[in-house]
Amino acid sequence: MKTLIIAVLLVAASSLQARVGETRTQITARYGKGELSDYQRLSGAETMKYHHGNFQIEVVFADDKSIWEIIKREDHLIDKDDIKLLLEANKDPGTTWTFKRRDGQWQRSGEPKLVAYLWPQHEDFFCIKNPDACDAVGTADKTDKLKGF
Repeated sequence: MKTLIIAVLLVAASSLQARVGETRTQITARYGKGELSDYQRLSGAETMKYHHGNFQIEVVFADDKSIWEIIKREDHLIDKDDIKLLLEANKDPGTTWTFKRRDGQWQRSGEPKLVAYLWPQHEDFFCIKNPDACDAVGTADKTDKLKGF
């Protein structure tokens, strides 16, 4: 019975979690139409908010691809089981997640590099992101703002 419950939860989490790197079209197909988030998380990118089951998912898009996802349960705080299932849903074949205590985050092996963490001081949010893609957007936005000086 315990194995059946874990299998059901894994299927639910894998259908819930958009994958970093998916296109806006793929994510819309998974969750339905989102809405522009009231909080834009990264200058130079667009944050959309989706609701699916008991979850709120914010997806940060750059060039119409997901580069950062912020997941929040609406019925209770995200717990260790949720985290395990979300990491498993974002594990490509041949990759593993390792918790780096010093950094307070999980790091996925392979490419593209992904990190996952509970939002500091706001641990009801669990984040999975491509830090290289996020840094590239931030750098490009700063460079664009300085053109002409």
